[in-house]
Amino acid sequence: MRACLMMISAAVLFTGTWSLWHSWHGTVQDAEKDAKNQSLSLSRQAQDTFLQVELTLEELTRNADAIFNAPTHFAGPSGLLAVQKSKLPQLDGLFVYDAQGRWLATTAKNVPKNASNADREYFIWHRAHNDELIHVGHVIRSRSSGELIIPVSLRLNDAQGQFRGVVLGTVKIDFFRHFYSWYEQGPGDLLGLLHADGTILYIRPFADNVINRSLAHSPLFTHLLKSALTGTRTWKNRVDGVTRLTGYARLERYPLVAVAGYDYTALQRTWFSNNAVIIILNGLLLLLVMVLGLLGLKQFKTTLRKQRELLQVRDELTRVNHTLQDLALVDGLTGIGNRRQFDFYLEQCLIRAQETGLPVSLVMLDIDFFKNYNDAFGHVAGDECLRLVAEVLDNLPRRATDRVTRYGGEEFALILPGTGPVEATYVAKRALEALRRAALPHSASQLPEKIVTLSGGVSTAGPGDSADALKRAADAALYQAKRAGRNQIMGTGAASKEE
Repeated sequence: MRACLMMISAAVLFTGTWSLWHSWHGTVQDAEKDAKNQSLSLSRQAQDTFLQVELTLEELTRNADAIFNAPTHFAGPSGLLAVQKSKLPQLDGLFVYDAQGRWLATTAKNVPKNASNADREYFIWHRAHNDELIHVGHVIRSRSSGELIIPVSLRLNDAQGQFRGVVLGTVKIDFFRHFYSWYEQGPGDLLGLLHADGTILYIRPFADNVINRSLAHSPLFTHLLKSALTGTRTWKNRVDGVTRLTGYARLERYPLVAVAGYDYTALQRTWFSNNAVIIILNGLLLLLVMVLGLLGLKQFKTTLRKQRELLQVRDELTRVNHTLQDLALVDGLTGIGNRRQFDFYLEQCLIRAQETGLPVSLVMLDIDFFKNYNDAFGHVAGDECLRLVAEVLDNLPRRATDRVTRYGGEEFALILPGTGPVEATYVAKRALEALRRAALPHSASQLPEKIVTLSGGVSTAGPGDSADALKRAADAALYQAKRAGRNQIMGTGAASKEE
């Protein structure tokens, strides 16, 4: 009798489960098709957007001689560059730079005095690569408009094939923000445009502070794109931890990837609500059969329950272990990397520098007259000051490999792999300027501004330099800045004071 009841229960369970699984499988297939089609739609929009810019840059390249001979004819709000820009709503600006990075012609209304873009990544790239390929960079903030933009550029050569300069078109992030806003999304869904190296260019609905974050270690870039340029797969997003069914499409002409993701949990909830009646009816039928065979299944249920409890304990221990690993590398007060992360990451950067031959720069920053601040306002206010300074530093536009950490006390550090002393000094100056703009009150400061300021020291590791040598050099430069009056940056070679 018990065996008969169990067979009937199994038959009812199998029939109901198969029906529900078939329904769920169809829902997933439909979602995969929608995600793939949406990613293809976004990729075609991006392809058209950047192709229009590329064609415009090629036309400017063909007219390079005329631009160099009469730049005023092309520059300014009424110049020929502005006419070209007006045809493309995605453009923030068009620029032509000479071989030294000087602004030769631009659509910008106000050109900074003695402006030079020789330090920009795209300019350095074209100067080092003698080819005619289009270059699409990571998101930067425009020096002429202050907007977040994607630089698209071509190299200019002279008649002898030597580097003559760069022609640049800047694509507005707001252009994609506006276009993506036309799509209806659930609260957990996303649309995004990524660089082929895994760097985020724009993702809706995330805030702009995720821009330039690297997703190179996500399944999309570790193996999916290597096997197919388009497709769908489900994985947990590294930015917010949400599991999504994601469609992706690699652009044919440009190093870009379009993605469209659906919240997997929301997909399950929707399916469940649509199939609730069927689920309940199957459950009631199964319950009726199972009540008759309850005694025979009691031991099985007990065993199954214990297994589930063991799995839950295992999962909870795994989660706790991951949390503890994260906490070990994060400063509890400021939320940025702590001293342990600083030491570990600096050593790793120096090891990679030995292999690649690229420099590693270190910026040590110290809050001016912080002891006076604590004495005047108390340690609770001092802790809040440290958190605010850390937030300013953490929100600086930077590459995915750059790292902001708290070295200890009121001292912070910026680790800049692949960065020379000039670029590192520029980054340090930006940090000082960002904190000045924050204008955190500091009435106990001995400086006339009466706001929280920083002093900084910059050092760059040479071949064979150790982490201790790099820290000592940066620390020496920092205290040189302190002795020189604070609120400034000093390098290991020469000092450069912020005015």
